Order: sequence, then C-alpha cells, then structure tokens
Amino acid sequence: MAHPDICVKGLVEYYFDIETTGKNPAQDKIIAIQWQKLRQSTWEPVGELNILKEWESSEKEVLEDFLPIAHCEYPWDFIFIGINLMFDFNFLNERAKRFGLRGLNLSYLYDHPFLDLKHILVLINDGRFKDYSKFLKGSYEEVDVPKLYRERKHKDIIKYIEKEAEVFGETLKILRREMPLLKEPLKGPRTSYSEK
Repeated sequence: MAHPDICVKGLVEYYFDIETTGKNPAQDKIIAIQWQKLRQSTWEPVGELNILKEWESSEKEVLEDFLPIAHCEYPWDFIFIGINLMFDFNFLNERAKRFGLRGLNLSYLYDHPFLDLKHILVLINDGRFKDYSKFLKGSYEEVDVPKLYRERKHKDIIKYIEKEAEVFGETLKILRREMPLLKEPLKGPRTSYSEK
C-alpha cells in the first residue's frame, strides 16, 4: 500500500501507536499499527487515522507496509509522537528482525526525532510511573486487546484504537496549550554544556 503523503521532505509529526497480542516480542505479535498526521502549529489531527490490520493480511505484510515509512530519507519527515514509544520501537524492531526486515535499532532512535508523552505524564503524576495514564484527557475504557483479538472482535479493536487516538489528541492539545506557561519559571541564564 502506497502512502504518497509520507516521506515528503519537511518537519512532519505523526501520532503513532501499535497494538500487540502481549508484551513479549519474542512470542507475541503486532496486530495493528496506527498513525495520523498532526498539524505542526496545533498538533491537531490532519486527515484520517491510518490503521494497518494484521487480520486483513499478515504481521509480515503490515511491517513491510509500515517500515519504509519509518525509514524516510530525511529523519524529520516522520516524527513519532506517542506514549511509551520505547515499547513500540522495541516491538517493531524485534518483530522486523524475525521476518528479516530492517527494524528500528538504537542508532535509528539516535538519528530520528520522536516525542514520548509518557515522560511528561510521569512528571505530572508526581514522578510516579504507576497509573501515569490517568492523566490522559478524556475517558475510554481500557480493554483487553489480546482477548478481543483471540475472540476475533476486530471491530471492537478498531473502536478502541479510534478512541485511544482521540483521547491522545485531546491530551496533546492541552499539553501544547499549557506547556508554554513553564517557559518563564524555567528560563534562566543560558549555559552551554560544553562550557562545563
């Protein structure tokens, strides 16, 4: 499947997430990869939410379709924005290796910008990792995606993915609006790390 609006040279940010059958990439698989372009100035969604579904093809085909997008020629062409992205990147990398595909290794992560909101939510949660997701704006019922997958309730998985993207978008808009308030208290004399 071709995605003509992807890998166009420029600073382009995308909401990104995956769904899996579990937490262990050695035994579990990716069942959905989703992304949506965000407007640079507001981080509001632009266009449709793209969802690659393993149950309509195969995990390998879903990876073959998505990984070229992740490997745009210019690192700023696809900027991942999500929550707990290291989980997603590790899963993508391990599953890609399983199929002999080029994944997202550590040097990829060094060279490509991404923004993981998990760290911001942990700080908002008084530095606690447990339950940081309670600060996502909006309500949606956490569902057992692996169970839905085993029961072949694919439409319910899609509904969950869409609601998750909507809640993420609302949270991102609030953070984008409120974060500038931190500029003044954090502003101080400019120092260079190379001066130390």
